[in-house]
Amino acid sequence: MTIANRRSEPGLDLYRALVVLMMFVVHARRLQTPAGAGVLESSLAFFMWAEPFIAASFLFIAGAAASLAHERAGSALLPTTLRRALSLYALAVVLFVPQYGLELPDLLVSPGILSAIALALVTTALALRSPAPELALCALGIGVLGVTASLDRSGATLPGLNAGPGGAFPLVAFTALGALAMRAWRRTGRRAFGFGLALALPVLGVVLWLGQSWITERSSLYRVHDGQLALLHLTQESPRAPVRFWNHSALGALALIAPLLASLWAALFAGRRLAERRLLAPMLVLGRHALAAYVVHLGLLGAVELAGLSPSTPAETWGLCAGLALACFALAWALEARALRTASSPPGKPPAGTPAGDTGADQSLRRRT
Repeated sequence: MTIANRRSEPGLDLYRALVVLMMFVVHARRLQTPAGAGVLESSLAFFMWAEPFIAASFLFIAGAAASLAHERAGSALLPTTLRRALSLYALAVVLFVPQYGLELPDLLVSPGILSAIALALVTTALALRSPAPELALCALGIGVLGVTASLDRSGATLPGLNAGPGGAFPLVAFTALGALAMRAWRRTGRRAFGFGLALALPVLGVVLWLGQSWITERSSLYRVHDGQLALLHLTQESPRAPVRFWNHSALGALALIAPLLASLWAALFAGRRLAERRLLAPMLVLGRHALAAYVVHLGLLGAVELAGLSPSTPAETWGLCAGLALACFALAWALEARALRTASSPPGKPPAGTPAGDTGADQSLRRRT
């Protein structure tokens, strides 16, 4: 039995794995030029259309997982989260430089999606450790959505909030709401989601009726590198060109609460029965190590683009998605095997195969998205 099978909410692992696989499709499609045609392209277009929901789900699940981690770890959650967030932020900075160079302030305040995830994790962990977690999570979510709405109305561009590759608003709100939803589920079960959907569905209806965009776009000026590594031009002057990045609008974020709650409820409700199916064992393991898979797939896509192997047809894009999935399933199984060796080792004794000087502590990335 894998550790994933023994988790208290295996449905969360299945949901997380599905979202990660959908992210693979979205990011692989962004490399494809030009656009294709036919059924395969239409299927890719569907995932691109659903990207706002997919991205929101990634952070929403992270919040739900943080709530479960708080139940298990208590006061140990915050230092663990801080270490993980620091690693994610550092990796975001490292990944920013080859793409965009040393552009300030974005390099430090908005280096990438991993930095946004790091901020969301830390703020949610702080809220969970507060004397009144539910109140703190509500305040965090409402505050972030309020700032997002203000930025939407004014059209302001603020790196780190709604501009640059690491715009964190309103992603932080999704994480806070995910943690709040999980706490409600653990206390009251289905009633929590029934109450939440009763509030969220009318909001979804109003947003649909208004017909407003669910996303906003902001431009950042970066030096042009003609498709080459920015590292090759760090000391050279080159013209600047706008690079557009999207974020959820405040209205879009509010509209997504209903489908996010419904998806999480379905995953939690059916998760235990689905977890017993051997066919889904790889998904459970991938879900457990979703962050590691997410980080690795970003690196693999960067290598593909750098090598000039970007897909040029929908079939090639789907082939790339399959390759990413296989690589990340293999990674997840390797991390799972290591975690099992660690869990089965006697106290004080390193697991089999652990190098001298390594305590054998679980080193798998456990931040859940």
